[in-house]
Amino acid sequence: MRTATLEGLFLDPSFIIIFFVILGTIANILIGVSMLPEDKRKKRFKTHRFIFYVIIFSYGGFLLFSHSPGESELFKYIVLAYFLFIIPLTRRINVTFHAILASLGLILLVGVASFNVL
Repeated sequence: MRTATLEGLFLDPSFIIIFFVILGTIANILIGVSMLPEDKRKKRFKTHRFIFYVIIFSYGGFLLFSHSPGESELFKYIVLAYFLFIIPLTRRINVTFHAILASLGLILLVGVASFNVL
């Protein structure tokens, strides 16, 4: 649903959900960057993973609320696949590469918000 006012935008449930997904992604990136030193990694890893699962669950809620049969929703599902497959796999390769691709995921979420909600 396209809205014309800020009031209509902030009353749209799909925008509220994607807004909190974006904020959660920012928080998760900051937690991930703060745990780069080896001594802090074990302490913050569970929090980092929990927030990641909350982001995935919330994005699934966004997909549920914003579903409309007439629109092409391929980009939304590509972003979901990116978060489910690409980001977790890059953690095993290199943590810096993982952080860069997580930041790219944040940009993709902003794209989803701007193209599908706004």
